[in-house]
Amino acid sequence: MRRLVLSLALALSVAPAHAFTVADWLAHEVPATEPEIAYDGDPVTMKFSSPNPAASLVPEVWTKGFKWLNEATDGKLTIEEYHGGTLHAAADGWRAVRNRVSDYAACYTSYEGSGFPLHKAIEMPFVTPSNPVAATRIIQELAPKYFVPEWEGRGVLYGYTVVAGVSDIMSNKPIRTPEDMKGLRVIAQGFPPEAAEALGITTLNIPFPEIYTAFQQGIADAVIWVDPGFVPFKIYELAKYHTSLGLTAQHIDTCINRDAYAELPDALKPVFGQFQQNIAHAVSQRLGVEFREQALKTYADNGVELIELSDEEKKTWQDALQPVLDTWIEAREAEGLPARELVEDIRRLGAEYGDKSAEEIFEMTVNTPVEGLLPAAQ
Repeated sequence: MRRLVLSLALALSVAPAHAFTVADWLAHEVPATEPEIAYDGDPVTMKFSSPNPAASLVPEVWTKGFKWLNEATDGKLTIEEYHGGTLHAAADGWRAVRNRVSDYAACYTSYEGSGFPLHKAIEMPFVTPSNPVAATRIIQELAPKYFVPEWEGRGVLYGYTVVAGVSDIMSNKPIRTPEDMKGLRVIAQGFPPEAAEALGITTLNIPFPEIYTAFQQGIADAVIWVDPGFVPFKIYELAKYHTSLGLTAQHIDTCINRDAYAELPDALKPVFGQFQQNIAHAVSQRLGVEFREQALKTYADNGVELIELSDEEKKTWQDALQPVLDTWIEAREAEGLPARELVEDIRRLGAEYGDKSAEEIFEMTVNTPVEGLLPAAQ
């Protein structure tokens, strides 16, 4: 009996256990994330801005994270939030941070026509893993080599990229193959034009508030988007089908003003830096994992048929769009950029992390944070 008890104890001691969650972190119940602050100077306040409505999904997570940051630093670092486009429009985050209208903001690369050639890789078809928290971690790991220089080239510092999900299709007819897309008018934000041409679709760049009406009036036949778009804008009230495709990454990017970061006391810089990685995971988990479950239930409850493609059907899509990726890689390589290596790195890490749970990825984020995302304290 004693041997059995000892065996059980040993098994429990070596068995993998998810010791903490995002909720634990926000509740200050993860000792590894709680900083020891050796700073007794004046409190510091930074402005954070975004175009997102204050009552929407992402600001809800940001607010909880900023509260944690303030409490963890004993009130020495406060983030003031300005949402709903009060400081700048969605496309103007970079300029607002560069000119220090804001210290720290949502800065979307998808609105930029140039300056982020390698970061555009995550918007190419079937490059980004469909597991959003794994994809967010992968981008963090690769950022020092590939993406941080692009941010710095725009005169700002790198915050993070959150993968909120990989895009699916909601439509009025069942879509299973690329052939089903031909001739359709599709609302798609930031969709590669080369991919649209390969699929034979006409893309419509319609502002978010007008998408519902455009779909309702028959201006569009389908919408390529993610759940945090489909649900708040109630596309499920109009669409009859939802095809889970995992086509391209929908992402949220942030950037930081150089001077605002430089002015942070050295004792606060590591805390602020690690916070970027933790909050990125928290946002990705909320939007891409937890909200995904709610969204699929919402679709089904409203009579939307959920189409899950077989591996063979998915390969048909991948084969149809592979030439688009090949052309993009060749164009970037001709510019002297390591696009092929980047895609290979994403896929290598995707194979390693793709099946990990949100809890496993968060433990990696906390226990093995990525170095080189922000300048080190001097």
